[in-house]
Amino acid sequence: MSRINSVLRRRLVQREVVPFALLVVILVISMIFSSNFRDLAYLLRTSNRYMELSLTALTMTLIITAGMIDLSVPAIMSCSATISAILFHNGLSMGSALLCGLLIGAACGTINGLLVGYARLPAMIVTIGSMNLFRGISQIFIGDKSLGKFPAWFNGVDSVTVFRIFGARVSVTVVFFILCAAVFFLLLHRTGFGRKVFAIGANEQAAIHSGVNTRRVKLFLFILSGIFSAVAGILTMSRLLLVQYSLALNMEIDVVIMVLLGGADINGGRGSIAGTFIAVLLVIILKTSLIVANITADAQMFVMGLILLVSIIIPNISSLMQEMKDK
Repeated sequence: MSRINSVLRRRLVQREVVPFALLVVILVISMIFSSNFRDLAYLLRTSNRYMELSLTALTMTLIITAGMIDLSVPAIMSCSATISAILFHNGLSMGSALLCGLLIGAACGTINGLLVGYARLPAMIVTIGSMNLFRGISQIFIGDKSLGKFPAWFNGVDSVTVFRIFGARVSVTVVFFILCAAVFFLLLHRTGFGRKVFAIGANEQAAIHSGVNTRRVKLFLFILSGIFSAVAGILTMSRLLLVQYSLALNMEIDVVIMVLLGGADINGGRGSIAGTFIAVLLVIILKTSLIVANITADAQMFVMGLILLVSIIIPNISSLMQEMKDK
C-alpha cells in the first residue's frame, strides 16, 4: 500500500496530470450540456481557430523553461503578416512575399535574442519594448486599413483536409501542429540542446560554469520563436483572408497561459511539451464551452485565470506534502 501511495504522489506531482484531469472534467461537463462536444467534427473544426497560437506555445515552452518570456509573439505575427501582404500587393509573388515574412520573423527574434542573450537585458522588459516596436511597424505600414485579395491557393489553408477520422475532417493546420509538437518534444526532452535549456532555467550561472554557451542558446530560442510567430501570423492571415495591424492583438497572455497550464515553471527549469499539448486542448475546449454558453469576455478571463491558479497550486501543494513527509 505504501508503494502505491508513493507512486500516486509522484504522479500527482507531475504537472501534466493536473491539466489532463481538468481537460477530462471540462470535456465531460461540456458533453453533458452541449451535444456539439460529442461531435468530433465540431471539435476539430473549432480547433482550427486556435492552431496559430498553439504553434507559438511550443516555442514559448522552451523560452519559459529557460527562465525567460517572450511577450512580443503576437506583435511578430502581425508584423510578418503585414509586411508579407504589403510586398504581395506591391508586385512580389505570394511565395516570395511569404518567405520575406518568415525572414522578418527571424529578424525580430534575432533582435530579441541579441538584447536578452548578449546584452543580458531582462527578457520581459526587452519583449515588452519590442512588442510595441513590432506592432508599431505594422501600424505605420498599413494604418487602419485591411489588406486581402490573396491568391486562391493561399486562402483558407485551415480548410484543406489531410485525412478523415471517423468521418471528421482533419485539417492541415491541425496535422502541422501535431507534427511540430512531436519535433519539439524530441528537441526539449531527448537532445543535448534540451538539457541545456533546462540547465539555463534551473541555474544559469551553474550552466555557464558547466560550459553551456547560454548566449547562443538564448539567441537560438528567440530566433525560433520569431520564425514560428511569423508562421502563425501567415496562417492567421490565410484563415481570416485579410490582415490588419491589430492581428493577434493582446493574445500574448493566452500563449503564456497555455504554457503555464501545461506545467512549466515561470521561474524556469521546468517545462513540458506534452503538458503544453494537453493545455492547448484544455484551452480550446474551455474557450469553446464558454462561447457556446454565451459567457462574456470578462467572465472568460476570470475562468481562465481561475483554471491557471488551480493548475499551479495543486502540484505545489502536493510537492510540499511530499517534502514534509520525507522529513
